[in-house]
Amino acid sequence: MDKITTTIERQWLREIVAKRKKVEYREIKPYWQKRFDAVKTPFLLRLINGMQKNAPEVTVEIARVHANKSQKRFELTIRKIVSIKNWDKKREIPADNNYMHRTWKKGQSLSQARPQSRR
Repeated sequence: MDKITTTIERQWLREIVAKRKKVEYREIKPYWQKRFDAVKTPFLLRLINGMQKNAPEVTVEIARVHANKSQKRFELTIRKIVSIKNWDKKREIPADNNYMHRTWKKGQSLSQARPQSRR
């Protein structure tokens, strides 16, 4: 099965893992058009939140890609979740980062969770 890997914001990763978000969106641009033309549905979409080795990620199976030209975006219909890594499903936060567990609360942005540095 074909696979595409890309990044995703934490709030959307949280919604996909919790099965509240069934459609992922990408802007209609030549970059995405080329990538979607290169794969055959169904395909796997690996979504990573960040670039670190232990970044939270989810891999989903995409059943359909629809180009919604009026909204100027591709609509990727999620069929099922294939795998989840580095994510605490119950608490809906990253699983492998002790610092984040101590400082980050559900609904809070990462910048709000980090203590301000002294100058």
